Amino acid sequence: MKYLHQEKTFQKARDFSAFLNRGEFRAIPDIDGTRDYLSRIDVYAAGLYIGKLNVYYSPKKNRYSITTQSVTVPSYRDVLQEQWQQFLDTKHPSDDRLCAYVDGSFMNGCVGYGAVIVQNGRVLHEISGCMTEDYNSLRQIGGELKAVLETVKWCKDRKINTVHVFYDYKGIEMWATGRWKAKKALTQAYRDYMARQDIGIRFHKVGAHSGDRWNDYADKLAKKGTEKRNAENTTVS
Repeated sequence: MKYLHQEKTFQKARDFSAFLNRGEFRAIPDIDGTRDYLSRIDVYAAGLYIGKLNVYYSPKKNRYSITTQSVTVPSYRDVLQEQWQQFLDTKHPSDDRLCAYVDGSFMNGCVGYGAVIVQNGRVLHEISGCMTEDYNSLRQIGGELKAVLETVKWCKDRKINTVHVFYDYKGIEMWATGRWKAKKALTQAYRDYMARQDIGIRFHKVGAHSGDRWNDYADKLAKKGTEKRNAENTTVS
């Protein structure tokens, strides 16, 4: 028997699964677990099965929601709820959100960082520069960390309360939120700085080199940053 809302509900489960699969989770929609207002997703983390997500549809409110009671690892429940909110933000972005796309680059022995801050499709600010040699150990990741730090400083200087940060390396969010243990001096400094901030920072993962317009823009700014250092070295020599 085919239910009235079955296709819509299952499609939402497929879309959210694809979103989760871009990060630390592996998610597979359960086609046999789909009903009229419900679709289930099997979720894996670190190679282990951690349970099912339930995706619900309310036709009266025309709204979707999830429950995580069947996820067997409690620490993942809040993480998955946060991922759901990010998924909704990505699908239905508010036009007036302040968004920062950050990236890093490592070229010719130099680390560059780049960020573009946009609102309503308009570029408000560009950030681009090169790093000192102590960042070389992290290569492009170091550049992406620096891009986030410079973005936060720019927002604080302008008393901006909330910024949505789009990144393509998941450590950017995991170190900032304490989900990953920071083992190196640079990631520890990044973690500590981010923990002191009272600005609201919403993280969103995008695919690297996936054709996302603003992520590609930030990538170009990061590469431009490496060219600044290389130009300086050429001038000195």
